[in-house]
Amino acid sequence: MRALSLAEIAEFTNGRARGSATVDNVVIDSRQARRGSLFFALPGERVDGHQFVPDVLAQGGCAVVREGTYDQPGVVEVADPLLALQELAQAYLAKYRVPVVAVTGSNGKTSTKDMIAQVLRSRYAVHATEGNLNNELGVPLTVLGLEEHHEVLVAEMGMRGLGQIKRLTEICPPNYGVITNIGPVHLELLGGIGNVAQAKGELLEAMDHTGTAVLNGDDPSVRGQARSFRGRTVYYGLDAANQVMAKGIKLDTDGRPSCVVSFQGEEVDLRLAVPGVHNVWNACAALAVGLQFDVSLSEGAKALENLTLSAMRLEVQRSPRGVIVVNDSYNASPASMKGALDTLAHMYCTGDRIAILGTMLELGDIAEEAHFEVGRHAAECAQHLVFIGEFAEVMQKGAGRGEVFASTEEFLSAAPEFHEGDLVLVKASRGLHFETIVEQLLKGGS
Repeated sequence: MRALSLAEIAEFTNGRARGSATVDNVVIDSRQARRGSLFFALPGERVDGHQFVPDVLAQGGCAVVREGTYDQPGVVEVADPLLALQELAQAYLAKYRVPVVAVTGSNGKTSTKDMIAQVLRSRYAVHATEGNLNNELGVPLTVLGLEEHHEVLVAEMGMRGLGQIKRLTEICPPNYGVITNIGPVHLELLGGIGNVAQAKGELLEAMDHTGTAVLNGDDPSVRGQARSFRGRTVYYGLDAANQVMAKGIKLDTDGRPSCVVSFQGEEVDLRLAVPGVHNVWNACAALAVGLQFDVSLSEGAKALENLTLSAMRLEVQRSPRGVIVVNDSYNASPASMKGALDTLAHMYCTGDRIAILGTMLELGDIAEEAHFEVGRHAAECAQHLVFIGEFAEVMQKGAGRGEVFASTEEFLSAAPEFHEGDLVLVKASRGLHFETIVEQLLKGGS
């Protein structure tokens, strides 16, 4: 972060500054505070950040605290620390403006964000969201991580309800908006796919006629978002109607895709170092964004060759017994389940293909139907099926076969046996903690 005085912070947040210190980084965890840190004392579920203010001040840091007097230097008194964090980020970005690429979608946001940053870094100094810090805390923290040398900001924006992306775009107004897809996620909160589309569409509503939308043209719901958009639209995908189009997709023995990508008559070979056929769409989104910044297809494709993504996202590993484990335990939705299963089906395998699948959370009224369909698709992609969790029997019914376990612990206690050359996909929503299954497989204990 560029250095700011407490007086500037108080001005940006409608607060009251005590003292005349300068800060150059923002934290919400007091353990990360150092001299020059600005600590936002946020109330949490288990602890209240305000109790750590004295520790931060003792280390030479500064703090933003809730309404009420705190008669020590190095403090900015505000009405609401979270709102103050958001207001500071909004004012900071307005003062030190850089082009903003905002990324949202039901699946693939983080991978696409990482790919966009990789492509743009071939020409620019890029600051991007770390991990998936894409909410009302993560977006302002990302903005405040901008430094003097940065030329582009790539921000991931997530949501769990209507109005949330709208709020994030107020904090971090986008010049370029990317929507990866629209699918059934968070339906327990949103109520239906139409509301999901409406929530994602808030990203485009935040841009005027000078903005550019980069959209998955293979997704009808995403294309529908463009009808009322006033700016420029660029579509990507496999369909010939897209401006940036991929064709001839092939997977290597580790599930890593290669294809040919074209734009306005130019064609380049694309080879990705990360597994998953769905990453072709994510890569096309990144290449389409790169073109808006004068990064050619060939430059972008070369930049993507060595990209690695976050752990637990279709991560291919081998156990001491020679079992190949495809770890996709980070999260799950109907679309990402199908994509992972398709990758499993096309990967080279000398043993059996095995899918260990768990519950997809927050699907609301479509949960049973979605799990049935995942089971049906799994039966087409793997020889052996294991279903775990609340909807295990529904998935088994859809597949017409497969083993059923109530919990991860019950499955592990059954001591399942896998053999050299077996290819095992492990996938469920994050709440099921399927990483414990992966750990056991990689120890060679099953």
